[in-house]
Amino acid sequence: MKIAILSDTHDHFWNAKKAFAQIVNYGISTVIHCGDLISPFMLEELEEFPVHMHLIVGNNTGDQLLLAKKCMERKDQVTLYGWYGYLEIENRKIAWVHDPFWGKTLAQQGIYDLVCFGHTHRWYLEKIKNTLLLNPGEILGRKEPPGWALLDLKDMNIKRIFISD
Repeated sequence: MKIAILSDTHDHFWNAKKAFAQIVNYGISTVIHCGDLISPFMLEELEEFPVHMHLIVGNNTGDQLLLAKKCMERKDQVTLYGWYGYLEIENRKIAWVHDPFWGKTLAQQGIYDLVCFGHTHRWYLEKIKNTLLLNPGEILGRKEPPGWALLDLKDMNIKRIFISD
């Protein structure tokens, strides 16, 4: 099984739509978002794509109450976790937060296969003990070319995917 991991959309729905189209083309139906999606209207922009997004908030939270309401209305497509997300899928333990300090702290515990974070808007991949620590970069495209991470759960291989025009 493959999973898409992305972060820091910052309401850039043009890049987000391109990323989600790529995700669907790869045959991926599970997305982890590491925060800063921001506005609830982003969920409406992305509802045409047949994926399930596991979402946390970041430091640019926008209207959290309306975002939570919109997520509940789309509970078959979006799960909102708050500040910390966790999935156990295919015997892999995956945690994600927005802040890099807490991401590294979680990775150092050695209990997860993968810990993801966002916030810095920059791609980052490191192995700490038996845990991969990943920042998938940004969808926004402000600090580096917009992109996301493709995770293959079978071998825990992570590939960087840039958003194409």
